[in-house]
Order: sequence, then C-alpha cells, then structure tokens
Amino acid sequence: MDDAGPLHENRMDHDGRPDRDQLAAPAGREDTGALLIAGDIGGTTARIAVGLAQDALPEAIRGPGWNLRSSGPDALAALAATVGEALAGRPGSSVRRAVLAVAGSGPARHAEVTALARETLAPLGIAPERIEVIEDLRAAFVAGGVGDDGVLLLAGTGAVAARYRDGVLEDRIDGMGWLLGDIASAVWLGRRVLEVVAADLDGRGRPTRLTELLGDCLDLDLRDGLGGPTGDPRQDLVRAIDPLTPAQWGRFAPLPGEALPDPVAREILDQASRALAHRVRTLDPGAELPIVLAGAVLASSGPIRDELVCGLEASGHPAIEVASSGLAGAWELARRETP
Repeated sequence: MDDAGPLHENRMDHDGRPDRDQLAAPAGREDTGALLIAGDIGGTTARIAVGLAQDALPEAIRGPGWNLRSSGPDALAALAATVGEALAGRPGSSVRRAVLAVAGSGPARHAEVTALARETLAPLGIAPERIEVIEDLRAAFVAGGVGDDGVLLLAGTGAVAARYRDGVLEDRIDGMGWLLGDIASAVWLGRRVLEVVAADLDGRGRPTRLTELLGDCLDLDLRDGLGGPTGDPRQDLVRAIDPLTPAQWGRFAPLPGEALPDPVAREILDQASRALAHRVRTLDPGAELPIVLAGAVLASSGPIRDELVCGLEASGHPAIEVASSGLAGAWELARRETP
C-alpha cells in the first residue's frame, strides 16, 4: 500500500502477516496502565490490536471475521477467541476502552451488533460500557489519513461509498448487504463468478474460462465432470458451494482478473469498475475531495483498482490514498477519544 500517511496500517510480510518489525510496540515496556483495544472486523477477517494509549499501532492478531449479514453462526465465538488471544500477553491489565470497527454495523443493525459484541466479550472481563462499536467505513476513512473531508470507497466483503465533511458522515451509497447490493464487493464478485459458471454448465450462458478456474479452486473437473462426486458437473458445483457462507464466496473474487481476456470475466470487471466510479461521481461531482480506497478489492493492485485509479486521476481528485485496513483508524479513534 501507499505509506504516505501516518495512520496507514503497516505493511504485510510475504506470508500476508503483519510485519513484526514495523508493528511491534517498543521492547521491554511493561503495562503500567489500562489497555486500549482496536478492532478492524470485516466479514472475512478480524484484526485486533491491544496496547497502551501512548503506544504506536501494536502488532495485530488476526482471526476470522464477523458480519451479521454474511458470516456463519460460529463467527462470534471466533471473534472472542481472537480478542482473548490478543489479551493473553497482558495478564492482570484492565481494558479502558475498546473501539471495534465492525462490518455490517450501520444504523439498521447497530444496536444489535453492539449488544452482541458486548455480550460476547463480557466473559473476557471487558465491561460493556467500555466497548464501542463503530462502522468499519469510519475507521477505514480515518486510516486513509486525508483529514476530515473526503470520500471513502470501500470494497471488501461488502461495498460502500461514503462522503465525510468535518469528520462526520454526510452521505453514503450502497453498503446494503449481499442480498440488496454491495456491488463490486468480494462477495458480489464471487457470486457473479458462481452465476456465470452455473449458466455455462447449464447451457443458459456463454462458455467462459471462469468455469475451469472455479473448478481448480474447488478441486473439481467442472468442464467434463470426470471423477466428480455426482457424475454431473452442475450438481458437483451445487454440492461444493452449499456449505459456504456468503462471506466465503469472496474467495472467488480474484478469478475474473485471472481469466482475462475472457469476455465474460471482462464484463464482470467492467460492471464493478463502473459501479465504483459512479459512486464517486455521485458523492463528489466536482472531483474536489481526496479519495480513500479500502477493502480487499481496492487495497491491492488489480484490474478493478488500476482502472478506477486511472479514472480518478484523470478527473483531478487532489489525492488518492489506500488504507490496507481500518485497524490504524480504529486505534487512532481509541486513542483520540479516550477520556
């Protein structure tokens, strides 16, 4: 990612884990006060950081994500285990404040998500009033380091665009969940892959290289059905995806980029790029505001981000920053708003 701003999450090592040399708090420091917890909790992955208010962003502990709309029933237990692991190295310390940026915690379900988070973490000794749940988009925007005014364009497990003025959410587009929207999200991309492959296998759609690529992901021969468990590639596909939650469809999101120049894959990528660009134009028609790109689809280079950035630069936006996660934003908010 671009490390231009002080609030960006630190770089990952070659295995996709946080770079310990960059993220670790200073060696030899003992806990002398109450702890802060920051969480960036998406539908697929959760990142939890624990430290003192004077610490730089501590090393992140990673675990499964949690989103009421798209995660499975075991996600809350997994979240508690991740927070517990992050606290394990701090025996005897109390938690002064926890700021959890949670995907799917918008106004429609904010009270429910907050109550569930507090109930889930109570056995760890964290007082409910110490836990604040915020939307993941707020933390991602702060992590972008562009100041109080700008547009966040987030495409991860879900997808949303938000305009901020003076640090306050002023308007938003999408972020409505995989059933009603989230166009250009990883889940949406994965779902589109499944749909076009199913249509290919069933003769309802055009042949596409995505069929072979999806088969490789599922360890199935979807083109010829050889050696499949049912003898019918269509039923093999149904059988393979039945156990998956919507959040897990996101594992197929990279396939359209890998399938190029396949025309079916190209159409999926074009639809995603158009949707993202349209959100920016709607929220900032004069291209006057800086843009923060966040979420797995936009935090790393690929055909969608590359095309989008090219268009944003041509429009004249004053800055385009990339936040690899909202963890740095959640940590900054925990420090900034701690009494």
